[in-house]
Amino acid sequence: MGFVSITHWRMTGETETLPHVAELMRRKYFPGLLALGAKHSTLIDTELDRFTIVTLYPNRRVRDDALANIDKLRSEGAEEFGAELMDAYAGEVLASSDQ
Repeated sequence: MGFVSITHWRMTGETETLPHVAELMRRKYFPGLLALGAKHSTLIDTELDRFTIVTLYPNRRVRDDALANIDKLRSEGAEEFGAELMDAYAGEVLASSDQ
């Protein structure tokens, strides 16, 4: 069914905004994740200064093969977003409303 990565971020820059993060995601980071094998990625506003990125991969192997490059994207994104990565989780999709 797939493999999902979930990252939680907190904005640290005083002038950073979620519209800026969304623009960067659409322009740069979503295409980067898709190029690494992701099937889909979503940016979610979770609190005033926090956001979550949920990315679906076809399987664990695809995500694991891309992990070094994903880590580079996360480091680069943290600087561009003006945010810090708080948590990262990943796991197999067990059930979905799509299936």
